[in-house]
Amino acid sequence: MFEEINVVRAARLHRRNGFDPVPELHSLMSEGDLTVLGTEDSAEGRTAWLATGVDEVRQVLGSDRFSARLLYGGTAAGITWPGFLTQYDPPEHTRLRRMVLPAFSARRMRGFQPKVEQIVRDSLDAIEALGGPVDFVPHFGWAVATPATCDFLGIPRDDQADLSRILLASRTDRSDRRRTAAGNKFMTYMKQHVARSRREAGDDLFGVVAREHGDAITDAELTGVAAFVMGAAADQVARLLAAGAWLMVEEPEQFALLREKPDTVPEWLDETMRYLTTDEKTHPRVATQDVRIGDRLVKAGDTVTCSLLAANRRNYPGADDGFDITRGRPDHLAFGHGIHHCLGRAMAELMFRVAIPALAHRFPTLRLAEPDRPITLGPPPFDVEALPLDW
Repeated sequence: MFEEINVVRAARLHRRNGFDPVPELHSLMSEGDLTVLGTEDSAEGRTAWLATGVDEVRQVLGSDRFSARLLYGGTAAGITWPGFLTQYDPPEHTRLRRMVLPAFSARRMRGFQPKVEQIVRDSLDAIEALGGPVDFVPHFGWAVATPATCDFLGIPRDDQADLSRILLASRTDRSDRRRTAAGNKFMTYMKQHVARSRREAGDDLFGVVAREHGDAITDAELTGVAAFVMGAAADQVARLLAAGAWLMVEEPEQFALLREKPDTVPEWLDETMRYLTTDEKTHPRVATQDVRIGDRLVKAGDTVTCSLLAANRRNYPGADDGFDITRGRPDHLAFGHGIHHCLGRAMAELMFRVAIPALAHRFPTLRLAEPDRPITLGPPPFDVEALPLDW
């Protein structure tokens, strides 16, 4: 019962009506900044809460009185996978994140940008050669995010296509057996990649970590971090890019402004991240002690699901919630908050900042190939299943 409230209902709330919150989430947003999702039908009677207010979300995500351990979530419940940072609490989270964080520094991102620019050019060249209509989910989202992430991790070009197929199958194959088999192949490859990084430490993320920290990080932890970054960056950035391409064809005047007068909208990226909020991060935080949030008492053992979508779209459906890249730099929580603030934010923003303007310039007349057919969305996080576009 409690599992269903925290996982099934929370996921249902974060499906989308196009880019917007579904009516059920909007209804809960209108009830207050911290509302009850449900109460456990047992002697313990734990409560599952939903935080939709900006301050409430920040309080929960920034507090050491909540645990990020994955206690609810099907077969993975209660397991902390080595290296999967979003499932760790301090002090282990602090130790591992401190080792990995320097690889995402501003200096390294500047050095990585030319590779991303080339990958984007190659992807757009391939799209143009195919001729429309083209499904931009595999040919733009995955075609940019996967090789860029692989290059960042130092995965050889000859291995990248197979690894991309394996990763996609582990996420989307309809057969549980094939999905599990693909996941096992993915982890086996990551173990081999970590062993190679130990032997021949290059300038990629894991070469840097292996060279700088040696035995202070175990092979299991380094493998987990590799799998976590590869999965998160390739999968989630691909979703983000597909959503960005869809938004571009729905808001042609705004992206024409970005194309023709880029100096007038220097903060367009933050507004786009706020509006899309593609990675909702709906797994709940568990209170380790009683905590007062506003006028509500969250008791030890209660859970709080922090809705980044609701916090970022707090004024929906008002006019001041609409997508407007000229509004200035909005404050947003699209990448989370606190110690679990997205590790790869700089890399995700770099790929998006390079790819979307390049797309706007290359295909200024980009449009939906089938305007009368709704875009199909999968379950959260924001998943555009197919995006056929023409020009």
